[in-house]
Amino acid sequence: MDPKLLESLKRKVQQELVQREREVLEYWLAELEKVYHRKHQTLAELKSELRLLMDRMKKRLSVIQTKGV
Repeated sequence: MDPKLLESLKRKVQQELVQREREVLEYWLAELEKVYHRKHQTLAELKSELRLLMDRMKKRLSVIQTKGV
């Protein structure tokens, strides 16, 4: 296989992986910022919302791990 073509494909795949990772991080950061900016009356309310966010993240991770997508 042509080394230049191979290098080009590697770069393209790497750029796509970085882009996807950026999108995922931006999504979860936005979700966390929503929780942060809400006016929580108690620490228990904040902990509850953080638990819900963590549960969503765990569920998504398990879906990705089982489906391989």
